[in-house]
Amino acid sequence: MARDGGSRLTAVCFLASYIWLSCSLQRHSLTDQPRLSSFLLLLIAGAAAFSASLFSKWLPGADGRFDSEAVLKQSSLLPHRPRRFYIPCVILLVIIRLEIAHRVMDDFQCATEGVEAFLPAFLAAYELLSYRAPQVVVDPDEPQDMWGNPLDDFKIWLQGSPISLLFSTIVFGYGVYMMHGSTMKSTFYCSALGNQSSFIVAMQWLGVLIDAAILIMLWRILSWARTTKSRLRTLGGILALASLGVSVLCFATQISQRREIIGHHPFKGVGSLYFFDIVSTGLLISTFVISTALWICDSTALEPTAVATFTSGMIASIQNVLLTGTYQQTSSPQPLAVLSIISFGFVVFTYASNMRWIVIFKRVFLLSFLVLIVLTSAIFTSTRSKTLGRHPVDDLVYNGRVELDRWLRHASISTTLRLAVAVYKENHQGRDPPPHFDKWFEFAQQRESVIIDAFNQIDKDIQPFWGLSQRQIQDRFEKARELPGISIITIADGKVSHGPLADPWEQVVISEAATMISAFAEFLPDMSIAINLRERPRVLVPWDDVHRLTMAGSKSRFQFIPQRLRSLHGGEPADDGPTEASRAPLGSTAQPYVSAKKFRQLEALACPPGSAARGGVHWDVRDFCSSCVKPHSEGQFVHDWEMFLDPCHQPDIFNLHDLHTTPHFHDLHQDLLPIFSRSKTDSFNDIIIPLFGTWLGGDADTRPFNNKLNIVFWQGDAKDSQIMTPRSLHGGHRHRLVHFANNASVADKTSMLLNVGVDGKDKFQYEEVHVQAANRPLPLEFSFTNAGNCNDASCQLLEREFGFREPPTSLLDYRYVMLLDSADGPPPTLLQILRSNCVPMLSSVFREWFTDRLMPWVHFVPVDLRYHGLHSTVAYFTGLEGKGPVNGRERPAKGRVEDARWIADQGRKWVDKAIRREDMEVYMFRLLLEWGRVIQEDRDSLGFTL
Repeated sequence: MARDGGSRLTAVCFLASYIWLSCSLQRHSLTDQPRLSSFLLLLIAGAAAFSASLFSKWLPGADGRFDSEAVLKQSSLLPHRPRRFYIPCVILLVIIRLEIAHRVMDDFQCATEGVEAFLPAFLAAYELLSYRAPQVVVDPDEPQDMWGNPLDDFKIWLQGSPISLLFSTIVFGYGVYMMHGSTMKSTFYCSALGNQSSFIVAMQWLGVLIDAAILIMLWRILSWARTTKSRLRTLGGILALASLGVSVLCFATQISQRREIIGHHPFKGVGSLYFFDIVSTGLLISTFVISTALWICDSTALEPTAVATFTSGMIASIQNVLLTGTYQQTSSPQPLAVLSIISFGFVVFTYASNMRWIVIFKRVFLLSFLVLIVLTSAIFTSTRSKTLGRHPVDDLVYNGRVELDRWLRHASISTTLRLAVAVYKENHQGRDPPPHFDKWFEFAQQRESVIIDAFNQIDKDIQPFWGLSQRQIQDRFEKARELPGISIITIADGKVSHGPLADPWEQVVISEAATMISAFAEFLPDMSIAINLRERPRVLVPWDDVHRLTMAGSKSRFQFIPQRLRSLHGGEPADDGPTEASRAPLGSTAQPYVSAKKFRQLEALACPPGSAARGGVHWDVRDFCSSCVKPHSEGQFVHDWEMFLDPCHQPDIFNLHDLHTTPHFHDLHQDLLPIFSRSKTDSFNDIIIPLFGTWLGGDADTRPFNNKLNIVFWQGDAKDSQIMTPRSLHGGHRHRLVHFANNASVADKTSMLLNVGVDGKDKFQYEEVHVQAANRPLPLEFSFTNAGNCNDASCQLLEREFGFREPPTSLLDYRYVMLLDSADGPPPTLLQILRSNCVPMLSSVFREWFTDRLMPWVHFVPVDLRYHGLHSTVAYFTGLEGKGPVNGRERPAKGRVEDARWIADQGRKWVDKAIRREDMEVYMFRLLLEWGRVIQEDRDSLGFTL
């Protein structure tokens, strides 16, 4: 049909808001409060519709369909009259539809992608069932043509037949469905125990059916309204009443659920982000709903729905074409075939529905554009190289060695005290080293430390405290010392002391730390430090606060110039007084219990504005987040370990680790407290301190690498999963690993980089392989064990889901050992594995004092927490030759045993060189020297000078 300017503007608003919503809802804070968000969004959309009705004369179709008696008489142009119960029925269906959406999102990993693409087919089926043949008035004086042109007859049938309309919607809807089915999935799995998959898919289909019913009834209601004003007011009333119904459900849910114990202001942090998302998304949804309502009144409910489905399918198909040859899209014909099916089906639809304009484009222009896209895609996929002449791990190992040499040269520049002072000042914006820096340098040389100039972790941990005054630091220390799980070590007059502890193991840890400090306590100022004896870190400060403190502490570089030089520049600098950050009072921001959902929100607040994680928690646990992986990866393999440890560019990680998916039962503080912990993630602000414990590992194994079993081994104790939530069971890093190796379903697939070389030449190509087939030739042994009685519900659930195996005699019997975090801290045996001629395959989100000293692909093999590259990594080292066909072909890939042996040897030598007890003492001495200056009243004038 012809399209006037107003109708085109409506279509543009519809399509723009739809695309924007599709892109922005992937990560959103609104999904954490689904019913409250639904209520507020419906309320905003209803208010916007009422407001738009006041300006209806500037909107398209202001006079409605009934601008003349002639049109009114042509009732065949209108749908059937709506019945009286339609409006309450639409309101009820909207409420039910939202509840279905909430239920599907609760188990989104079990949902089937692309089901919604068949919504146009449901609407076309309705038009087929309600089809009314147009009445043709025959002029008796006009002679009838007995022999019509068959081509014209087919064209008339195509443009007027509801069967062709249904056929076309099924074709391009199926194409969109196929496109979604070819995308990578997350390893967040759907358990087979509760058979949730069938139920969730049934709910999805029911939701699509309800969507069709809502659109059809809304179309009939609004189309019979006489003016645009009445349509908008009717729409606003429906949305407002639906929001009222949702608010009742929201209120009832809040009453029935146990209230979380939290101790922060509701409008601090998460609240401001939430309300910003509500307002911005509410306005966007208002535009979408209003433009949809005006468009369907101008045509049918099918037309905008088909355009939206086609647009989303085309965008995703083009993206798949561009990914051809990568691990995300291994097949060339598949994305091209899907693109062709979608294009063909939609072109047929435009003729079947007599659409002469598609948004702002004429049909002939769209047809030419689609032909051009298909031809260009065919040329691109046929010419794009899908093979690699060199395995990426070869380059990663080489680059890792080069990077280690470069870092080591930078870390060990200083061979004299004078040079060490110069390097320190260069790295700290001209600030002098702390007092007794010469004693530390002598201490480090006596212990033959190879690391003299690289202590970035200490600098990063302490820098925010320069933004607090000495009195504020002392006040916060007094608060920290009263917390449970905190032990105090006191240094006074060169002596070290600590109080008794009830737990024998904690007593050993603190005693060892005190003994280590005693070796250099005479050079430290009097101080007391609060040490966190719990595994989890405790201080989680919003990024805005940390940034203000950091800027306040580094603002006055002039203050760090030695006292004798200040007089040369005219005396003391002007005192601007304390900054706003330092003047802020110490509030009560401790949270004794934080649910996993609230914990993820607080972690997002620890990321800078503009980062992916700050934009909202990633709720899509079903699909693989390629944008989260790209910054730190080269293909499937981790190439930047430092960036991988930063969660702010990868919000999906908050769903894929037990730390983020289990409740936090210990005190969690949003004030910057001076608490020293053995480890932390990049979100936390604890100060890392080296502590002795079993995590240092037991005795090293001196057996040669070749004498160990050629197996990749991991085993976890069931008692470590005593705190379990549905999200942690299906998304926890340990559970996903065992499921991936042992319980993969027939439908699960992964990408593997396989050798496709001929004539002795190595060529590699990504291929899609069923996970079960990929597991078969690889020596993977991942399991849970249980040393005690399995009486609690979590243990029994683990046993039913995964089963238990007997523990091995020793971890050190295996060449390759997977090292995973616990729910609270880093792997306890990392250093032992490094010292024992084994290859550590490390998948961790925690930092320890020595993390900066370990180089990926040189000292350990990094494994992304999503495990999408696990099979390719294992295949590189263990090989596939003689282990049976993969994807129907024997693979001539030999294992790179020499590379594995080299990594094991490098790790053993490096630990014995740079991560010894002596190196812990050097690190501790440097840390307490820096901390001792920060807590002094005259810290700005303190410093070591030659």
